[in-house]
Order: sequence, then C-alpha cells, then structure tokens
Amino acid sequence: MNTPVAVGFDGSAAADKAVRHGARQAALRGSELRIVHAFGWSVLLAPMYPPDLDVDRGPREALLDLLGRTAATVRNEFPDLAVTTRLVDGSPTAVLIDASREAQLLVVGHRGTGGFAGLLAGSTATQLAGHAACPVTVARDANTADDAAIVLGMDGSPHALAAADVAFAEARRQDAELVIISHGQTLTEAEPDSVTARIEQLAQHYGDIKYRREAADGATPAAALIDAANRLHAGMIVVGSRGHSGFRGLIMGSTSRALVDHASCSVTVVPSPA
Repeated sequence: MNTPVAVGFDGSAAADKAVRHGARQAALRGSELRIVHAFGWSVLLAPMYPPDLDVDRGPREALLDLLGRTAATVRNEFPDLAVTTRLVDGSPTAVLIDASREAQLLVVGHRGTGGFAGLLAGSTATQLAGHAACPVTVARDANTADDAAIVLGMDGSPHALAAADVAFAEARRQDAELVIISHGQTLTEAEPDSVTARIEQLAQHYGDIKYRREAADGATPAAALIDAANRLHAGMIVVGSRGHSGFRGLIMGSTSRALVDHASCSVTVVPSPA
C-alpha cells in the first residue's frame, strides 16, 4: 500500500471538510487515510472545544470517540478506503510536521478550533509550509466539479518545477485540465530552455493530460493566481514552497496570507526539493 494521506483534525467544520478532501485524495491514490489530532490540555479550555465534543467523559476519551465517529463516517462514504486515526500529544505544528514524514500528502482545513486554531496564520503557516516533508493542501469548501481545472504557479524555479510534477500527477488522477500560470511576463521571456523541456517531459510522462500555459497580470503573484483560478472555476492551486522572480517568497508573509485566505479553491504547497 502507498504511504498514507494524513489529515489534521480538530473537530471543526473546516476539519470535517479537510477529512472529506483527504478521503477523496486517498481513494484516488489507493492509499490509507490517516486522521491525526494534536492533543494538548492547554488548548482544551472552553470555549475552544469542538462543537460536538462530550467533555463530561474527559477530553482525551471524548476526542478518541470523536475521531472514531469521524472515521466511521468516512468508511460509510468510502467503503473500500482504509482509515486509521491517531491522537498525538503535542503542538499542532510539531505533530503535523512529524505526520508529514510518513505521508504522501498532508491536508488541513482553512480554519480550525482547539489544537488547530489559526493553523495557517503567521508563524505556524511558515513552519508548516517550510518544514513539512510532503505537499500540504489547505482544503476549502469550494463548490467545484471533481474534474475542475488545476492551476499551477510557474516561475521556472526548482521549487515550481517540483510543484509541476505534483500538479501533473493530480491532473491525471482527477482527469482535469492543467493551466500553468506565469505572472507578469510573456511565456518565453527569460525562461531557460530547461524549464520548457521539463514541462514537456512531464506531459509525456503523465500521458494524455490536457494542459496549456498562460501569462497573467496582477498586482501580486497571489492575485494573478487567484484571478486565474476564479476565472477557470479551478478546484486547486498548486505552488512551490519557494520561488524567484514573480513568485519570490510565495508562501511567506502577505503573499501566503492572500493565497490561503482569499483563494476560493484548495491550495497545495509543495515543499522544496532536496
């Protein structure tokens, strides 16, 4: 069996959406779904309980029960999917980074409560995107088709090319069109031949994938990607964890906030290549 798809879970509505997104990804990949909760007494004080947590039984027991019920719901919808749960002591960032070392994909909700409050805001986002050992998807509750287009941010950097590999694979799994967006430049301007060659190589490797390239204007790289995703009714934006030129510092500071906070679809950040 492939390495699992891991999902950060805290009982919030956003985490429920992340679990469903992760379940679909695991089913497409033929892998296990691993639902992970970071347990810490300091974050279990009212009013930060998950909304349906039975705290009278004790926080740990109640969370184990919630994890079990969540796994059962997933199994009902995906009967052929192997689902496991983990309750791990520690901070959300540390627990998820550790989980990413054994996963092919880490999925988290856009917002959370309890152990995952503000998961992708400020320093936590930087740590998770900068140190996760696998791609990280921030799942959004977008009303998109299963085969909705995938948008890839491309600036020619090694990190963007690593993201391209992930985006092509995702397009094949979902039978979706891949649209490769370059910000603020023509498609050939200052682009090494090696970048074009790598994209063509990926297209051949992943087979019958419909893809195209576009140049997009925008005040910022994040704005260009978000505008393109909205125009295309995309189901996902894929970016590298670092970049240069128009995508320098893509997941740092205000750009990462804009992409994660304002994109109407899921965002996948691919870690830096070794």
